[in-house]
Amino acid sequence: MYLPFERFSTVEDFLESDAFRRWMLEKRPEDQAFWREWLAQNPDKRELYEQAVATFLAIQGKTAVPSRKQAKEKADEILDQLPDASPAIKPLFRGRWGRWATAAAVVMLLVWWQLDQPVFQTGRVVGRQEKQQASGDDWKLVKNGTEQSLVVVLPDNSSVLLSPDSQIRFRKQTHPAVREVYLQGEGFFEVAKNPAKPFIVYTSNLTTKVLGTCFQVRSFDKESTAFVKVKTGKVAVSSVKSPGKTVLLTVNEELRLNASAEKLVRHEHFLEKEPPSAPLAQPFAFNYTPVTEIFDQLEASYHMPIHYDRSLLKNCTFTGQLNDVPFLEKVRLICLTTASTFELVDNQVVIHSQGCN
Repeated sequence: MYLPFERFSTVEDFLESDAFRRWMLEKRPEDQAFWREWLAQNPDKRELYEQAVATFLAIQGKTAVPSRKQAKEKADEILDQLPDASPAIKPLFRGRWGRWATAAAVVMLLVWWQLDQPVFQTGRVVGRQEKQQASGDDWKLVKNGTEQSLVVVLPDNSSVLLSPDSQIRFRKQTHPAVREVYLQGEGFFEVAKNPAKPFIVYTSNLTTKVLGTCFQVRSFDKESTAFVKVKTGKVAVSSVKSPGKTVLLTVNEELRLNASAEKLVRHEHFLEKEPPSAPLAQPFAFNYTPVTEIFDQLEASYHMPIHYDRSLLKNCTFTGQLNDVPFLEKVRLICLTTASTFELVDNQVVIHSQGCN
C-alpha cells in the first residue's frame, strides 16, 4: 500500500506517491498514523516532507488528483520559471528548492499544513477553532474586559499586551513544533526567541509568523482595516483570503489590510504616532538608569503593577538593551543585575531584594 520509508528521498518521490497524494487530499486517520510514524522515524527528512507538502498545495489548487506524470511535469515547469530567491529568504532553503520555497511562500504554507491541519475554505479558517472548542482543556482563553491593557504571559514566556475588548486563545502547554495564538482585537507581542518553533498569530483577517521579535497586531471584526506593526526583527504576514501572498516586514514597518479591498499595503513607517508610554514607542535602552525609574516605566507601559521596596532599590542602576525581549524577561534581567528575585502573583510582579550599597 505504501512506499517503503527509504524510498522518500526527494520531493519528487512524495509527489509520485499515491499514498502521499491521498493523504494530502483525504487525511484519513490511518494515513495520519502512517505519516506520524514516518516523521518520527525520519526526523532528518521533515524539511523534505514539508517542501513536498508546500509543493503539492501550490501545484494542485483543485480537488482532482494529479497523475504521477502530471505532478512531475508541473513541478518541473514551475521550477524552470521561478526567479532566484531574495537574500532575505535564501538562507532558509538552499539550491533549487530554495527558489521554489520562496515563490510558493513556503514560510506560511508550512505553518498551516501540520499533521492536525484544518481545511481552508473560501478564505475562512475552518476547523482550527472548532477543534479548540472540542478539546478546550488543552487551550486557555483570556478576555480583557477592563478599560486598560492587560499583560498575558504565554507558556513559552512570550508576552502579549492585550488591549481592551480583545481576547487571545493559546495552548496551555507548548506544542513541540509550533507556537500558535488566536487573537480577536489588538495585542502587542514580545516573542521569546526560538528558531525551532515558529510563533504564529491568527486573526480573522491576517496571519503573522515570527521566530522571535516584537510587533503589534490589530484586527477587530467590527473594523474595516487590520494592521501589523513591527518594532524589532522581521515578520511574515499574509491575508486569510490570499495565504499564498506573503509580505515581509522589518523594523518600523507597517502592513495594512482593507477588508473590503482585500489588499495588503506595506508602509515603511507607522502611519499613526503611538502614545509615548506604549511599548511600541519605548526604546527600553538604559545607561546607568535607576532601577526605580525603569520599574515605573514598565508599570506605565504594561499596566502591570510591580511591587518592591523602593528604599532598598533606590541606589540600584541598570545598563542594557531590553527592546526585544518579553516583559518578564525584562524584569528577570534587571533582577539579575541587582541580585534580586521576582514572582508573578495575581497578575502582579513582586520583587524581592536585599538592595544595593
